[in-house]
Amino acid sequence: MRTNQGLMKYIVGFVLMLFCLFNSGQLIAQDAHFSQFYASPLHLNPALAGTFDGSFRINFNYRDQWRSALESPLSTFAVGGDLKFNLAFNKTSTPDVVGAGILFYSDRVNGFDLNTNSVSVFGAYHKALDKRTKQYLGIGMQFGITTKSINYEDLTFQDQFNSIDGYTFATAENLPPNNYGFLDLSAGINYAISPSKSSSYHVGFALQHFTTPNVSFYQGSDSLDPNLVKENNQILKITGHINTSFQISEALRIQPRLLSLIQGDHLEINLGNNFRYEFIRTPGKAVHFGGWFRMVNGIENASAESFIIMGGIEVNQFIFGLSYDQNLNDLVTDRLGLNAFELSITYLGEHDNTSYLCPEF
Repeated sequence: MRTNQGLMKYIVGFVLMLFCLFNSGQLIAQDAHFSQFYASPLHLNPALAGTFDGSFRINFNYRDQWRSALESPLSTFAVGGDLKFNLAFNKTSTPDVVGAGILFYSDRVNGFDLNTNSVSVFGAYHKALDKRTKQYLGIGMQFGITTKSINYEDLTFQDQFNSIDGYTFATAENLPPNNYGFLDLSAGINYAISPSKSSSYHVGFALQHFTTPNVSFYQGSDSLDPNLVKENNQILKITGHINTSFQISEALRIQPRLLSLIQGDHLEINLGNNFRYEFIRTPGKAVHFGGWFRMVNGIENASAESFIIMGGIEVNQFIFGLSYDQNLNDLVTDRLGLNAFELSITYLGEHDNTSYLCPEF
């Protein structure tokens, strides 16, 4: 009882802190994201490196966005892996966990061939707090190199228009180098507890881009224009996530969850529930299904932006997930659908499925 009361105080305090953060910041654009956020744990929070049941984990994620509205849809791709090492100081103590990982990430705006690519390495340490309740408190760091590029052949400028039938003139724009890179750093914490075999709780918090790197294409330009702005800093992103898991029958487990993303004045909240049904007579096989709402506070106002449905299957050490984002504004307007489709594949090496250190999807 005392453990559960302390946990609830921790969660309530965490939610109140997020509420305060929701009402601050500057108006800027958000990073690309995944609807199946727990299926890309390293992208979500550096402190999730090493939080799985097994010896290693490999994740693949692909997001196809706004295909019905754009001739060239937006696409986001990530592939990563992490290792887990137990660190026991004596034979009687519960071992701490050390996690290490690597993540390749790519985001493409195909209409302009605007590409963001990154490679990051991760390190995390999870301190065992209590053996009986499987309590862990972890901290993690991410060190990444990000590159941005754009194809100027896909862009047109006003002075190129020939006043008759197209953009055929050469431009006088002083264009900067169309490829550059920068260092990106992130940090996070994660708390996990399983008070009983039928329940578990996870709370995480991350600060991403906390060095606010300069992401302007003009940062290395030698232009003589003194009015040219050569600095455009990437704004700090604050991530908070809460997941709970309850076994309500021998085969069925429910997983309520909350994700918040804050970047400047942009706020995104994902709130919903997943179900996991395990086939008792065929060990190693289970199905996942669920849905959640995405609420945003954008340029104009706050609204319920999307409803997300998800389905997945577990086959031994593989977990496959499919999700679809239905834009709710499409239901009351005649705009083309700004929807998204997402695929995830996870492989867990030496997976034993005996605990729930990190949720799926």
